[in-house]
Amino acid sequence: MAGDRKEDEEDVVCLDESFFINDNYQLTKFTFGSQVLELYCLQSASTDFDLTGQLVWPGAMLLNEYLVKNVDLLRGCSVIELGSGVGITGILCSRFCCEVVLTDHNDEVLKILQKNIELHSSSESYHNCTGLVAEKLEWGNVDQIEHILGSHSAGFDLILGADICFQQASIPSLFKTVKLLLQIRGKGRCKFILAYVSRAKMMDSMVVNEATRHGMKISEVPRTRSVVGNLEGTIYEVKL
Repeated sequence: MAGDRKEDEEDVVCLDESFFINDNYQLTKFTFGSQVLELYCLQSASTDFDLTGQLVWPGAMLLNEYLVKNVDLLRGCSVIELGSGVGITGILCSRFCCEVVLTDHNDEVLKILQKNIELHSSSESYHNCTGLVAEKLEWGNVDQIEHILGSHSAGFDLILGADICFQQASIPSLFKTVKLLLQIRGKGRCKFILAYVSRAKMMDSMVVNEATRHGMKISEVPRTRSVVGNLEGTIYEVKL
């Protein structure tokens, strides 16, 4: 038996967390209407499910297309984006907004997000854009929310989220965070725009139910339902 235990121990392979991280980022060009963005991102998924933010997902394409058709929503506004990933939506917003805070909970994703912010900020063609700030935010973490609001005590005009509904366990925390941010400005003075891509019927209903359970009104923006990446997506507005 002792010999068997020794063999089992010798079979255990300890892998450093870097083994699971794919940082083979490529500079990629995206076009939304007249707006052209270049940023670093992965071309295929990481081996770690928690690193979904290294990719540009279909919902981000959906939200950006919606925003460039409705730029009056952005002009002069302050914006916070939840689950920013590589920053493709926040960086687009910075061309029209007065301030943009991009957030993510994963440290590895925050590294590539910061790299894209620096790339964008240093480009001569983007000199008229507002400043971009990256902050760590795990949904439901009140301390991190308060830290962000310490520099933005008046709150934000818009909360954005693009293709951020993957794990059922995270949805209650998402809407807890959204409600806290909406309450800073008060009823009718801030809204959450969510680009949602349908991948599971259970998630479809959960998103609507959780928004309602947290005392918010959720509605689908007319004429935004479309097919993105072979999946059906739509834009939701969430308000107090």
